Amino acid sequence: MGIRILIADDHAIVRAGIRALLQLYPDFEVVGEAADGHEAILQTRRLQPDIVLMDIGMPGMDGLAATREIVRIAPRTRVLILSQHENREYVMPALRAGASGYVLKRAPDETLIRAIRAVYAGETYMDPRLTDLLVEEVRRSGEGPTDPLETLSEREREILVLLAQGKSYQEIAQTLFISVKTVDFHRANLMRKLGLKNRAELVQFAMRRGLI
Repeated sequence: MGIRILIADDHAIVRAGIRALLQLYPDFEVVGEAADGHEAILQTRRLQPDIVLMDIGMPGMDGLAATREIVRIAPRTRVLILSQHENREYVMPALRAGASGYVLKRAPDETLIRAIRAVYAGETYMDPRLTDLLVEEVRRSGEGPTDPLETLSEREREILVLLAQGKSYQEIAQTLFISVKTVDFHRANLMRKLGLKNRAELVQFAMRRGLI
């Protein structure tokens, strides 16, 4: 039996390209596709894939939130992030969310193939281009948190990104399956931690940090 793979990416042409690549390898079987985080979770429940290739920047529920939920509901399924983002604001939260690996979309085909096989074997795989970032993260961890973004919880980070994308409180509540009151509670906390006064400053902050 081959390695059963679910592809989660909001761009149909990207999914088609990944599928075409993976079909060249007899030990891979693409069992499904998803266009957003919600669909990735539903497909994982239904198909029980070995690997989910997960994009981060998807509309609605993003890949980080979906990763965290998939790790919770399907512990035997491994999540491998496949993303264009290579800054620490995405890489480190993805690992904390439970991803087993992280590969950049600009990586050579063989890097993705190697990553899938490594993650399936129970290993953690990081794109070689991220080595410097990881080394810097280890150094930073010994110095204590100096970046205010690092003080945010995963939920606060999710809400920060959704607010910066222009989502309403109601839309965020529906996306994250929480109440509007809870959204406002987390919003107030993250604004305080980041020293922001209004939504315009929040959007500017998110853009500077490459979050949107």
